[in-house]
Amino acid sequence: MKQLTLAGHPVHPQVISGPTALFPFTMVMDLMHVATGKKSYADAAYYSLVGGLATGVVSAVTGAADYLTISPGGEMKRMANTHALLNLGLMAVETANLAARRRRSSGTLPAALSMLGTVGVIVSAWYGGALVYKFGMRVKPATEKPQPEAKLPGDRAVERGLKRMASYAPAGGPGSEE
Repeated sequence: MKQLTLAGHPVHPQVISGPTALFPFTMVMDLMHVATGKKSYADAAYYSLVGGLATGVVSAVTGAADYLTISPGGEMKRMANTHALLNLGLMAVETANLAARRRRSSGTLPAALSMLGTVGVIVSAWYGGALVYKFGMRVKPATEKPQPEAKLPGDRAVERGLKRMASYAPAGGPGSEE
């Protein structure tokens, strides 16, 4: 399968900014609605959720195209499986969030679902970043020497936990018999 590009650049990283921005913004608007009771915040949350779901579908399609280019087995495929499964779960949570709103539910249930979705976005983004920065997914080799990194407190513990979680994903991909 050919890799999807736009103006010579991979499409998936270009479109993920939609759901990664809109789902957390939905949570912020939900929390503002819970705190103030103003309908305008609930309306803003609803529309940002719809936008997040729409751009999430585009992100899923472009991500699936990139996913199919990864060789079966190995750590990279395991990482990609975890990233994909998290995103499928995230889209399910946010679809349930939209369904709850359409049934006139407001307040704490949508806010709780938005919080869960925001956590999902953050964790999934870590795996997507690992695919790019650790494995070089869709990245041409840099010609400059790598720069030293500044690590945040607790960085190694969080990374170990996320890697441990990825080790539970199958390496062969969906439908494999590993």
